[in-house]
Amino acid sequence: MNDYNPFSENNSPFDDVDSPQYLDNKYFHGKKKSKFSDREFYKLIFISSTLFLSSIFLISYFISKLTESPNVEAEKEIVTIYIEKDPIVTTTSTSTTSTTTTTTTVPLLPPTLPIESLNIEVEEDQNKIVEINHQEVLQKTVQVIAEECIADSYSAAVETYVGMGSGVIISEDGYIITNSHVVEDCVGEIFIATVEDVDSSTEIKYIADIISYDTYLDLALLKIRETISGARIYQKFEYFELLNSSEVTLGETLFIYGYPSVTGDGSTYSLNINLTKGTVSGFESQDKYKRAWIVTDADISYGNSGGAALDQSGKLIGIPTFGSTEGASWIGYLRTMDVVIDWVSKYVRVKESIDITAIPILKIAEVDLSAIPKYQREDWNTWNDIDSDCQNTRHEVLQLESYVNVLFTNSSSCFVSSGKWFDPYNGTFYFFSGDLDVDHFIPLYNAHISGAWSWSIEKKVRFANNLDDPDLLLAVNSFTNREKSAYGPEDWKPDNTKYWCEYAYDWIRIKYEWGLTATQREWSALLEMIETCPKDFTFEDAINNSHIFSDEKIERYKH
Repeated sequence: MNDYNPFSENNSPFDDVDSPQYLDNKYFHGKKKSKFSDREFYKLIFISSTLFLSSIFLISYFISKLTESPNVEAEKEIVTIYIEKDPIVTTTSTSTTSTTTTTTTVPLLPPTLPIESLNIEVEEDQNKIVEINHQEVLQKTVQVIAEECIADSYSAAVETYVGMGSGVIISEDGYIITNSHVVEDCVGEIFIATVEDVDSSTEIKYIADIISYDTYLDLALLKIRETISGARIYQKFEYFELLNSSEVTLGETLFIYGYPSVTGDGSTYSLNINLTKGTVSGFESQDKYKRAWIVTDADISYGNSGGAALDQSGKLIGIPTFGSTEGASWIGYLRTMDVVIDWVSKYVRVKESIDITAIPILKIAEVDLSAIPKYQREDWNTWNDIDSDCQNTRHEVLQLESYVNVLFTNSSSCFVSSGKWFDPYNGTFYFFSGDLDVDHFIPLYNAHISGAWSWSIEKKVRFANNLDDPDLLLAVNSFTNREKSAYGPEDWKPDNTKYWCEYAYDWIRIKYEWGLTATQREWSALLEMIETCPKDFTFEDAINNSHIFSDEKIERYKH
């Protein structure tokens, strides 16, 4: 990003505020006109300049005749545009790499645009497989060591053993899920061991408490209490996001991480991380859970119990619990996150992975500002009077979004004075138009750098004054609107966190429908906002068919 300021005095990112005094023909910006008007002065300047330039042209013409040389047609300049899949203008197309990027050569844009080349880097689709970061997995997958576990014995003497298994961290404050058979009937300390990297062996770092366990579900919830030296825990732990089984598909590859004791020498708990790979072979139900188990051909050995079963993007999809053999075949069973989430919810709030299959995926593009036309606010012709009724777009929006009949500043009914408006950014009602700006939900400058720089003037004007989509223009508190400025959600979010879910959904939908891109930071911020969505609120619920919010939404968003 270069450091020029796209907002000159005449290109403010804020919405214009109308005032009747600007329309009075005796005044301009509060200053009385002189008898010798600005128009007459500029006219005199224009005539003088024309005569001067004409004289120079005639002199140059006669000189050129004296030194005339053969004409050589200038070679047309060209500019190369790198755009993924859909070039703006196509004349010739040649594949430059084995990726989806194409190279398109087009005539140079008019010299009035300060462009030598347009270089837009677009990342691949968000649905691509993300390679698992093993180091991150190591930070979230632990070894569980339980002392003084009571063995089944028919003799009078009580026999004990050390229970060993694996565990997964599911919250930043150190909650761990493992199998109950790893820690049940254990009356000694519960130790948590970790590794530094794939080449190191486990080392005890923490002591944990058993919060709860369920032998029927074969699940146990632990909580890290202190370090092995007895010190308090101040750090925040890395943790897994939990993926519901509805997002797991038959036949997909899965990866199991854990600390099976078979990899050790039998004399110590100190083990290295072990990875096995398998396939989602099927699902099995249990009680109310349609998918209580994931069946896999991946190996699950003693010590793997309670570990991490991950999908190809590193999301936690199951807890390795037990395995069985049928002839020469091995069948492993993974407890699904449906059961885990339901069971632990009474003790701790876990972070579920976002299901983005129901929302459009924006193209990710990082754009060099120096390579695109400079933003010009006047190109968008905001607040025009399309139907010539003296009410510009701003005042049309104020009428449409008022919950009561509006009052005007005078009998001409051009300027709205008062009404009743709900501002979802703040969760508050406002009653005077002077307290409000009409916000372009996708700021015009943000739209410009997201691909709208290539739009025609007509399309820009249609976007900036659009009344067909109730979510494109919103009457909001003027201070909030100016605080938002041209920022995207990566740098500004409404104070009203209850509105974040709808804000993110609307942002994605509008950008998708208008063919606009997002940066990686912007997309990540949108997904973070979607994490706040209530389970009963869908992508379609965010679409407003009316310019005023329903009573249900007002109750949801108001302070």
